Amino acid sequence: MKEFQCPSCRQPVLFEHVACANCGTPLVFDASCIDMRKLGLNQACRNREIIGCNWCVEAVDWYCRSCSLTRTTPDLGSTRNIMLWRRMEEAKRRLLYDLRRLQLPLVSRSGARVAFDILSDEANPILTGHLAGVITLNLAEADDVEREARRVAFREPYRTLLGHFRHEIGHFYWDLLVNGTAFQAPFRLIFGDETQDYQAAISSYYGRTDRSYDPRGFISEYATSHPWEDWAETFAHFLHIVATLDSLAGLPLSLDERARQTLTDPYFESDFEALLALWMPLSRGINELNRSLGMSDAYPFDISPAVKGKLHLVHMAISAFRDQRKLAA
Repeated sequence: MKEFQCPSCRQPVLFEHVACANCGTPLVFDASCIDMRKLGLNQACRNREIIGCNWCVEAVDWYCRSCSLTRTTPDLGSTRNIMLWRRMEEAKRRLLYDLRRLQLPLVSRSGARVAFDILSDEANPILTGHLAGVITLNLAEADDVEREARRVAFREPYRTLLGHFRHEIGHFYWDLLVNGTAFQAPFRLIFGDETQDYQAAISSYYGRTDRSYDPRGFISEYATSHPWEDWAETFAHFLHIVATLDSLAGLPLSLDERARQTLTDPYFESDFEALLALWMPLSRGINELNRSLGMSDAYPFDISPAVKGKLHLVHMAISAFRDQRKLAA
């Protein structure tokens, strides 16, 4: 996340701020220009009061670009659900920031628009997943205690709310960036044949008694379940990398000229090796900082040569898509 400044006093403000902590100026995030602005007349999203949405509306809309994508909201009859929904929407806004910076559309080739169903499992079990552009998320994932319990139960080294959003949107972008394109053949070469029965593969994955896997070939255990899940996991990690490097750009660090060039806009860096050259020492440093504070590693993964190749394919597919759109414009 790039560093933002208050338009009134020029002091740093965070992406989630609804007002400047220094001068009190009410703020809105303008997704069209990716910047913080002073809240103007009729610019507040209808969800500003209830969940603290700080994105501005456009034209005569009631909701901002982010909130308008939420097709279904959870039961708001309890304070807990409102609090968890607030966390959900905060994570979604960060995801949409990533996609805006990458210049990736929220509409499929067929015209289907990305939408989000955020549901509570108080009455029926809710499975987080993706289908034809609709992303369903279980509200319970916004509960830190519940999410940690699930992380332990599934023996995962990492499970975050933002990670869920980045993973599920990866399925949508497989259809847009890979399916039926020149990248489908190389995808099958390094990720595997996606035409294998998905439901059977997932059932087999959850039915395994031996949960060991070769980390040299996959970024996570769940990535071993099916090539589509391997892609979604890898896509999410690519977003982790460029988003964190974007945050690095605002820190007072001494960097060489090539590193500064990369940090000008990590989302648009054309040299994949330059991204990894910065990411590898940074991820180690973040982990060491966490350990110094008595916390678990922030990024408990190793990027093997095989995983590096998969990340590179994600990078190439995104770059090629952007280039094609420029030529078509």
